[in-house]
This record gives sequence, structure tokens and C-alpha cells, in this order.
Amino acid sequence: MCSVWHDTAIPFNEVLEQFEAWLTQHHLWGKEQGSRLHGAAFVTCGNWDLKTKVPDQCKVSNIKLPPYFMEWINLKDAFYNFYKTKKKEATGMMGMMKNRQMPMFGSHHLGIDDTKNIARVLQRMLADGALMQITAWRNPSSQKVDFLYKDRI
Repeated sequence: MCSVWHDTAIPFNEVLEQFEAWLTQHHLWGKEQGSRLHGAAFVTCGNWDLKTKVPDQCKVSNIKLPPYFMEWINLKDAFYNFYKTKKKEATGMMGMMKNRQMPMFGSHHLGIDDTKNIARVLQRMLADGALMQITAWRNPSSQKVDFLYKDRI
């Protein structure tokens, strides 16, 4: 059995190189500074991707975790703490959209559609007066992750 996705996938280190070129082109990061993002942040729907999966992939690929992956905004934590909802109403993109009575566009769990819907939740929060701030950051020396909110999802 042959998978088209597997056969055409770009190696992770090449993806990172292309991503870093894009970040640099848009003045969001500079490799020579080896720093975190400038005037930008990753917004995730949960901590798992940047807390666990990206570091795991870097280890498998024998790549040091890039500094721009050291902090992020977990939209679920920001949503829960901004709207003071019940935890079950902020457990994911669908719950947050339902809580704000927002229709879902596209197909759930289709990457680009989920990305657009998560961005819509973020835009709604900003329109409602939320100020976004980093909710999680990794200590470069210990790799321990600290969190902004005591009450998290």
C-alpha cells in the first residue's frame, strides 16, 4: 500500500528551513538573532502541538527545537479565562464556536478549515475586547513548560 501523502512529504528539516525563510521575509524572526518571534505568536487550540508534538518531531529529526517554538497562546485557555465559561464549553474549537453561537465553516478536522475557524474564534475574542498574551512558555535550559493561567484546559 502506498500513500500519496507519504511519498510526496517534504522532510521536516526542509519544512523548517522554508518556514524560517518565510518568517524572516515577513520580519517576524531573524535567524542571526536566534530569538523568539517579533510581534507575532503561535495561536493553538490546546498545548499539545507545541508542548509535545513539535519537540518530539525535532528529536526524531535530530534537530534542536527552534526558539520560536518556545512560547504560544493556547486559545482554549484564553477563551475559558476571558469568557469565564464552563470548562466543557471551551474544550475545543467546536465548543468555543458553539458557546459564541458561531457557525462552523468547512469540515471539522480538515487542517485548513480548522485553522480558519480557530482564527475566527480569535477574531471574535479580539472584537469582544480580549487582549491576547502568551499562555505557555518553555524554559530553554530545563525544557519545563510554564503556564500563564492557573485554571487551564
